[in-house]
Amino acid sequence: MLECSIKSNIIVFEGAKSMIFTINQLKERYSDYANPLDKIKRDCDAGILFRLNRGLYEDNRHAEPMYLAASLLGPSYISFDYALSYYGLIPEKVVAITSASLSVHKNKTFVNFFGRFEFTDIPAKAFPSGTIYVYDGEYAARIATKEKAICDSLCKWPVVRSVKDLKQLMFEDKRIDEDEFASCDFEKLLTLASLYHKTNLDLLIKLIRKEYKHE
Repeated sequence: MLECSIKSNIIVFEGAKSMIFTINQLKERYSDYANPLDKIKRDCDAGILFRLNRGLYEDNRHAEPMYLAASLLGPSYISFDYALSYYGLIPEKVVAITSASLSVHKNKTFVNFFGRFEFTDIPAKAFPSGTIYVYDGEYAARIATKEKAICDSLCKWPVVRSVKDLKQLMFEDKRIDEDEFASCDFEKLLTLASLYHKTNLDLLIKLIRKEYKHE
């Protein structure tokens, strides 16, 4: 079984056949070469290494992008449209890997071999709650639960002023599946929504209490 450690927000799996490397790890790996940086560049040109961001590389061209996102910017976790699609809450296949971040203060976007990665802050009080880890072999990713993904998205979407407008935003404009929404854990939704102190989330609480009979 692989052992996992976290180093500067980078998930490193000891003993893994493929993994994310920092520039310093690669320099050590290529220390027998006269110029390790030239070797790294040659490997990138040859498709042996893939640059994720400055000083960060992946050696598996088939790595699933969602498992790379947190290494680009941390702390962060998968959320918003990508998580909504992952749980079947919206019908669209989402191309960009969307993540919730903390204290970045402005949206961040990274584009590399594996795709487009977008990061958006959410309130600090809401950030730690409502996430899980998912695994794929030697990779791991932190992702919002379906309830947290809804709350994060409502924090990001345009502000509405009534429960009626909220329903239109969620079920018509953003095409959230009403049956999937009805299968949510509403106790969790109520607890999470109370952490944001945002108008849309206050309206979500009212919607749940009014139409889903949760006090």
